[in-house]
Amino acid sequence: MYVYLPWIALVLALCAAALWKPIPRSQPRFRAAIGFLVLWLALWAGTAVASYWPVNLDLARHVALALVELAAVQVIAGIIFDFAVEKTGVPRFAAEMVVVICYVAICFNLFISLGVNVTGIFATSAVVTAVIGLSLQDMLGNIASGIALEFESDIRVGDFIRVGDAAGFVQHVRLRHTAIETPDGDRILLPNSFLTRSAVSLVPPLRRHFIPFNMPYSRNPQELIDAVTDALRSSPIKNVAPEPAPLCMILEMTPGHIRYAAVVWMLLPGKDPPTTSAVLNRIYFSLKRAGIPLSEISNLLEMMPEGQPRGESTTPVDILRLTPIFRLLSDFELEELGAWLRHLSFAPGELIIRQGDYGDSMYFVTSGTVAITYQSGDRVEHQVARMEAGDFFGEMSLLTGEVRGANAVALTRVDCYKLDKSGLEGTISRRPDLADDISVVMAHREMELSAVREKLDLETSRLKESENQMQLLTRIRRFFAIDNSSSRGF
Repeated sequence: MYVYLPWIALVLALCAAALWKPIPRSQPRFRAAIGFLVLWLALWAGTAVASYWPVNLDLARHVALALVELAAVQVIAGIIFDFAVEKTGVPRFAAEMVVVICYVAICFNLFISLGVNVTGIFATSAVVTAVIGLSLQDMLGNIASGIALEFESDIRVGDFIRVGDAAGFVQHVRLRHTAIETPDGDRILLPNSFLTRSAVSLVPPLRRHFIPFNMPYSRNPQELIDAVTDALRSSPIKNVAPEPAPLCMILEMTPGHIRYAAVVWMLLPGKDPPTTSAVLNRIYFSLKRAGIPLSEISNLLEMMPEGQPRGESTTPVDILRLTPIFRLLSDFELEELGAWLRHLSFAPGELIIRQGDYGDSMYFVTSGTVAITYQSGDRVEHQVARMEAGDFFGEMSLLTGEVRGANAVALTRVDCYKLDKSGLEGTISRRPDLADDISVVMAHREMELSAVREKLDLETSRLKESENQMQLLTRIRRFFAIDNSSSRGF
């Protein structure tokens, strides 16, 4: 047996070196195996020069054999437990216990080979165990708790847990401790005995979250709840599940104000602050659009000073004057039409109009960026255009009553004016020639959208634009009940 030890040691060293990168989790075992082999090599070299130093060859051979056996245990454990058995879900502590048992067996075999009285060791082990137990009771308690956690398998790698003041994702469960990583990136080592003595909350991937805010009694609760609920459901919010659908509800009525809450289901634990910020941002804009004075919201939003809202530095008349479809109107007519404009604000990511919805209004952008997108039959989103300050969109539904042909999504905070059909009816009934001018602009817009949908070439697009202009003019006149004869004099 001793003759083959150098070859066995060489094979073990080559295995540890070859598997170092393929099995990175076993590197500590391979490192220990190499350490045993280095000790064996030093002892083997010592026996080779025994003639120069007084060395007990029999003792050296038994110790050398034990060192090679210990190295073999580590290499085999690295291959079997950390590679093959680990994939089958065998608890990690089981592998550690097997390694410990092998170590004990090798040591007792060495003692027997050297003629040590093993019975005497067992006889005195009770006293030694008592001393060790008293001095290492915390460590033994952690190990016992680790074994219990492994057997019960209630806490797994990847779970998000809360225990005491700590919360984070479980990185690993060892015999003595459990490591978690907090949302801030800190790694906390929790003693297993602390976990078994404390109440541990396992946070599910999908959970309900209440985001409270306060509003005065002067506001109609149902109108406020409807406004916030519609805003939360209108377009996706990152890390908020579409189902169950978000909603707004009353938590309690307190002296001075009503306490509301946005109820959302979060998808990823540990992402509460950015998700809460996005929801509050959505609530801010929804309440502003609903005409609720934000200066009265306390303990929730940073108030802006009273004055002209952002995006209203340009008057409605200026907006209409820069719009091509209203270029024929006089200043008096522009002021009359501008009185019908309603200022709105949208948060980033909100849908301003949705493809397929019915509508009878158009929008004039005063600040921010709006993406006009079209969803094809294969549900692929195509961006048609980007609207900046001074642009307008949604005129097709306003002037023809047709369903929305595209989506309009706020890429940034967007301030805009909204014009409904009721505001345009009086003007267009007195100026039916506007229908001709409007149909030209609309036909060009429709051609751009069709070019994206149908991938038309330039010549075909121009022909289609000319045909659409006459069709659009007919539909505008029909929608606003304009008599064809009334526009011939213009």
